Amino acid sequence: MGKVEVREVKNKRDLKRFFDLPKKLYKNDPCYVEPLRSELKKMFNEKKNPFFKHARIQSYLAYKNGEVAGRITTTHNWLYNEYHNDKTGFFGWFETENDLDVVKALFNSAESWLRARGLNSSLGPMSFSTNDISPGILIKGFEYPPYVDMAHALPYYKELVEKAGYEKAMDLLAFRMPIHQKIDERVEKLAKRVKEEKNISIRFFDPKHYDRDVNILRDIYNSAWKDNWGFVPMTDEEFAEAAKNFNKIKIIELAQIAEIDGNPIGFSLTIPNINEALIHMNGRLFPFGVFKFLYWMKKVKGLRLLLLGIKPEYRKRGADVMLFYYNMVEGQKLGYTEGELSWILEINKPIIKATQYVQGEEYKRYRIYHKKI
Repeated sequence: MGKVEVREVKNKRDLKRFFDLPKKLYKNDPCYVEPLRSELKKMFNEKKNPFFKHARIQSYLAYKNGEVAGRITTTHNWLYNEYHNDKTGFFGWFETENDLDVVKALFNSAESWLRARGLNSSLGPMSFSTNDISPGILIKGFEYPPYVDMAHALPYYKELVEKAGYEKAMDLLAFRMPIHQKIDERVEKLAKRVKEEKNISIRFFDPKHYDRDVNILRDIYNSAWKDNWGFVPMTDEEFAEAAKNFNKIKIIELAQIAEIDGNPIGFSLTIPNINEALIHMNGRLFPFGVFKFLYWMKKVKGLRLLLLGIKPEYRKRGADVMLFYYNMVEGQKLGYTEGELSWILEINKPIIKATQYVQGEEYKRYRIYHKKI
């Protein structure tokens, strides 16, 4: 059997082992996409990631027979608890061999750390929050590679987490949609009618007024998502950092703002599925990987509709349909052929209903778990 020993991640060597584990676990999974190591290091760097101005983490490695067999990170995000008047901690970055002893040992350490900070429940996986890489454990759609910033998992994770005492808190959905085929005429007519009757217009993000439009997106984001399950508002610094990261890969025509008489009421952000390039990179850009990355980026055919939100007071006027429609139109013009809408809360019925306008089909499902500790 072998004894399981859990150790804190304390230094660069430990962190390297933490980052290296998934490559071993997914070695026979053709759908696994290794994240860029440089991006992982930045996320875990307390000096560079503004998330750490309102949170603390502790990462753990589980060893069995002298080898790393599992990992987990536990998080105390006091901004979340202030916003929700709660005492919830989080677990994330969860990866493990198919070994219940390893999983129980990891959760025991993570939960002890949370309890020591006065927290009474554990929620996850969150890496580090709903504003980062997609939360949840994949429970449906293992046969498809993940889109950019979406999680992947091994099929046995669900059972192991549940045997460790965790129960379902919420499911998140991913819809795939065809982009290459002719857009449904009914959608086109509906979008045009909304434009005329509701006086809603769509414009692109304007790089010449970068700061102005970033502030517009931030204000809409924190307004449109404020009542969503699990939401925590992004600080100005966090949003600025996220905008800087997305600015590297965004396509102007797919960063769209909905307005009424020049007043911003909603926005959508669609980004190229860079995972189609990263799957060939083994997590490395330098020194020569950047040329490979640029080569494969020219072949990317997928788009991910990452964000679509409407201010509460302007909902049910058709702005969401217009954003869906114009994303499809611009995506076709740019030569993309397929897309993913993700992630969507299972209780977000209006957006789920709206996916029918673009022939969306649920093909992946992620589960967030919780446990009283």
